[in-house]
Amino acid sequence: MNKKITFLTLIILISIITIIGVPLSLMPPDAALYATISKHMHLNNDFINLYSLGNDWLDKPHLPFWLTALSFKVFGISNFSYKIPGVLIFFMGIWATFKFTKETYNKETALIASIILSTSLHSVISNFDVRAEAYLTGFIIISLYWLYKYITLRKFSYLIIGCFFCSLAVMTKGIFGLIPIIAAIGGHFIVKKEWKEIINPMWIIAFLLIAIFIIPEIYALYLQFDAHPEKIIFGRKNVSGIKFFLWDSQFGRFFNTGPIQKAGGDIFFFLHTIIWAFLPWSLLFYIATFFKIKRNVKKVQQKEEFYSIFAALTSILIFSLSKFQLAHYTNIIFPFMAIITADFIVKLKDKYVYFKKAYSIIQWFLIGISILIIPLLYFIMVPSFNFVFLLIFILCILAIIIVVKNKLHPINRLFYYSAISFCFLYAFMFTHFYPTLFKYQGGVHAAKFINKNLSNEQIYLIDNNGHNFGFEFYLNSSVKRISNKNLSNKTNYIFYVNNKELDFLDQESIRYKIIKTFNSYKITRLKGKFVNKKTRSKTLKKVHLVRLL
Repeated sequence: MNKKITFLTLIILISIITIIGVPLSLMPPDAALYATISKHMHLNNDFINLYSLGNDWLDKPHLPFWLTALSFKVFGISNFSYKIPGVLIFFMGIWATFKFTKETYNKETALIASIILSTSLHSVISNFDVRAEAYLTGFIIISLYWLYKYITLRKFSYLIIGCFFCSLAVMTKGIFGLIPIIAAIGGHFIVKKEWKEIINPMWIIAFLLIAIFIIPEIYALYLQFDAHPEKIIFGRKNVSGIKFFLWDSQFGRFFNTGPIQKAGGDIFFFLHTIIWAFLPWSLLFYIATFFKIKRNVKKVQQKEEFYSIFAALTSILIFSLSKFQLAHYTNIIFPFMAIITADFIVKLKDKYVYFKKAYSIIQWFLIGISILIIPLLYFIMVPSFNFVFLLIFILCILAIIIVVKNKLHPINRLFYYSAISFCFLYAFMFTHFYPTLFKYQGGVHAAKFINKNLSNEQIYLIDNNGHNFGFEFYLNSSVKRISNKNLSNKTNYIFYVNNKELDFLDQESIRYKIIKTFNSYKITRLKGKFVNKKTRSKTLKKVHLVRLL
């Protein structure tokens, strides 16, 4: 049997699992917030201004919203059309990871790196809970691949392509998106002692190209913010969107001096976050990194690839020193971590044969955990059975049979077993775990109830600076906001309210009739009591649709 079938079978399995996750509801706050902003952009044909909660919104650059709004125009407003641009760009990143690894290592390492990237826990979650990182992961590795091609072959067209994708990364998250790319190239030149390359005037041209390519973002920020100093942003006037984009949103966050601040951070946050986010490959990544550094400390192996190690470690260091520490930040360096790990797995066959037993213990332990956690969660959650999961189970068994029949090297065989076992776990997450919990997204279900039963009614929110992104995105009509000071004499108005707002209506003696009540829970803040069906009811809050009388 052709050994390529093993790889293709796993890619098909990963693709099916991704497809299963795409139609699932968005999770507030971030994904639903971005979807709501894109929805406003699409419905109003306004590709310049970013709005949230009825106000100008200054936080992230425009590119993900542009791409999502275009997707809405092509496919209509849905979970699928929101997620598909990010998912496609991420899969482009898998392709770039394969190409880069194949050209700097070999085809076997490239295949393994591609599978590692696509089966890492947070990669899979980020393709279902799509945020900026799905875009950024793809853009960064694609950028590095084409810049590597330029460094190797000196074709100016490769430099242009590389800089174009660099600009897309910048227009996704800001100039900090260039950190892994600059660290990768700079580290490569330093280790290889290619000093002339560091001061090559072509890099000035590269930065000029990036500056030209990001003009659409600069122009949009100017029109919305810099051209309107009278607007109140972050509680003050004369706020420059361009300055925020180039400085405050990046260096301001790093030094905790910008308008959006955070109290502090744990310097080891990303080190222990990677342990779960990069499963089932995280422990191997740390071991692989140690051995890669060790074998190059005394004498640099000139034939080795160093882009990945500098991109990964420099980014982890900078993120760790930042006050802004979120788990999904690590996603953007997953391609580089995958390459380092894949190289180590291949080297286990000859260079590090003495580590085979430890590799087997680690991976079999993780395989066991991934399998055992499914019946454990099923017993705790008691979800409704989804027969799609049975289909994935059959595909996983088929994949295992193919691996066995191909008589692969024991190292590769265990690698594929690890990937398949976690695909099985992801299938359970997307067919049982999340669908069960999503029944308690009160805002989403309230919006769908309105669409079906109150589609001709104008819906209102009490403007108390709270956010209802899931409700707003899934509501077919627009919402209007009314200050809590202006609620009197609003007879027959329908409001979406939480318990706190309901208490306010009672305190102000404003009469109302409850149309429908929904159970609600913040899905992104999972706790054991919520996951457990027996204790779930104690964790739920209520949201309501009420008509003022």
